Amino acid sequence: MSLRPASASWFELLVMRDDLAEAMKVLASSRRVELQSHGEGKVPMLMPECRELLEEFDELERLYQHHWPPPTPHEPDERAEPYNMLQRSLDRLRGWVDDAQEVVERLERLTERSNDEELLLEMLSEADSLPDLGQFSRAGPMLDSGLFLLGPGEWPGTTPGTVIVQRVVIPARRFLMAVGLPDEMSELEHQLHAQRARRLSLPEDLPARAADAEAVMRERLFETRRQIEDTEQTLRNLHQRHDVADALADAIFVRWYVKSVPEISATENFAWISGWTSVENEDELQAMLAEAGVRGLLQLTQAPAGYEAPLLLKNPRWMRPFEMFTEMLGIPAAGEADPTRVVAIATPLMFGYMFGDVGHGAVLLAAGFILRRRYPVLRLLIYGGAMSILFGFAFGSVFALESIFEPLWVHPIEEPVLMLLVPMAGGAALLLIGMCLDALQSYWQRKGRYWWQTGAGLMLCYIALLGSIREPRLLWLALLGALWFVAGHALVSPGRRLRAAGTAAAEFVESALQLVVNTVSFVRVGAFALAHAGLSMAIVGLSAATDSIILTAIVLLLGNVLIIGLEGLVVSIQTTRLVLFEFFIRFLHAEGRPFRPLAPLTTTPPPKHRRQQ
Repeated sequence: MSLRPASASWFELLVMRDDLAEAMKVLASSRRVELQSHGEGKVPMLMPECRELLEEFDELERLYQHHWPPPTPHEPDERAEPYNMLQRSLDRLRGWVDDAQEVVERLERLTERSNDEELLLEMLSEADSLPDLGQFSRAGPMLDSGLFLLGPGEWPGTTPGTVIVQRVVIPARRFLMAVGLPDEMSELEHQLHAQRARRLSLPEDLPARAADAEAVMRERLFETRRQIEDTEQTLRNLHQRHDVADALADAIFVRWYVKSVPEISATENFAWISGWTSVENEDELQAMLAEAGVRGLLQLTQAPAGYEAPLLLKNPRWMRPFEMFTEMLGIPAAGEADPTRVVAIATPLMFGYMFGDVGHGAVLLAAGFILRRRYPVLRLLIYGGAMSILFGFAFGSVFALESIFEPLWVHPIEEPVLMLLVPMAGGAALLLIGMCLDALQSYWQRKGRYWWQTGAGLMLCYIALLGSIREPRLLWLALLGALWFVAGHALVSPGRRLRAAGTAAAEFVESALQLVVNTVSFVRVGAFALAHAGLSMAIVGLSAATDSIILTAIVLLLGNVLIIGLEGLVVSIQTTRLVLFEFFIRFLHAEGRPFRPLAPLTTTPPPKHRRQQ
């Protein structure tokens, strides 16, 4: 296994022109191919005519996607020219628009009416007191009346002129009933609209009593919903008549196709696809193409001169979730180390040390295992939870209780100094690993001699400073490292050695202080372990202060939920910070080009038409 990131391989695929679209689907579905056109005779896939058709489809989708059915999961005619396929699809959609325009407008009016009727019915059924609704709804001709659903915020201030208002408050909503001269009511409506309120349509034949009005509104709402169902059925019939679902599938396929292949080298009968792939054996991709019936020749070969290969992190499967930490900064360059293997060991250790409890770790492990497919990043909880369980046995803690079994190592509260020193020693080891990776990178980049002349002195000084904690005489060795660092910079700078030595001295002081601060920063791992133990002790103390077994159980339950939620988040943040800002800065620059695989075709169903409230 190599610590260096791997370069993607250059591939070239020659296919029949009729098989081009199907080949693109196969390559995209593999998620292991990044396209990069190369050679002469490049043909842009997005012709001006096709661009205009796609723009028309995008506009139709924006206007009508709430009324369209999900695209049919069928296989489009990939061997047809994209322009012809899109033209046929738009012909069907245009025909649907001509026939469905009035139906859509009617459905939207009915839906808006249904929304208003539902809100009015909710107000009638839950309000304590209301005015004579018959007179209110039929105010006029000199007066105008209005019912407004208010948005969040304060009640409106002063009302215009002689407008009379009544506030109506129910558990979930706020309404305002208003009566006044038409001009003043228009002014009030404008004022309320600025406060995110909207006016509800109010029937003019409402009975005076709220109970009678409620019965009338139930009948009206029932009839409105029946009309909505009839209208939706009419719309479904139009969908079938014009094959809208198939037309959408074809149009979405063409849009993906032309965007995935901006330009390609092609002749009348053949097409040449080229780019980068993460597969190491061409037989794997060749087999996928053959299974789909694609006629073509595939080969992995040397990349053309001047092309920068994207880089891949290749680690054992169980380590791949930890690549997230590296990718936060980017991808290591070809001459840099991939720190995933170190991070995969260090981060669970730090997390488990700060969160050492058998019960809490079991909860996190179970949550990570259950949610790992839906939220891949939560796979990290599996490793962090497992390590928390191990440290829980070491600390003798199960769901904050330390009386179930004796610790295999120590109770954190009883040995606070030890709890702080152990992670600081571990942090020093991690920083030394980072410095070793920096030395290894210098060797890969053919700068090994430069590192021995400069960086080796800093490492010697750091090791000596660590050793001087037990043996003060090692401080002389630290001084030797400092002189080594300064003299080395002077030697590699002929012609300006004194200036280089002065600059190196200042750089050494900064680097040495940074190393000391970084080392001390790992004390926070022990501090959070002590905080976790202290919070657990407080929860147990509160539960013991109750006189009821039920209350004791409730306090323990709620306390453990608090610890898992709050401390779990804080510990995760601290672990990430230590990795990014204490460890990675020793060696990682992350200047590599990431591998961006071709996105597969997706036909996400458009959202259904919703009744807004």
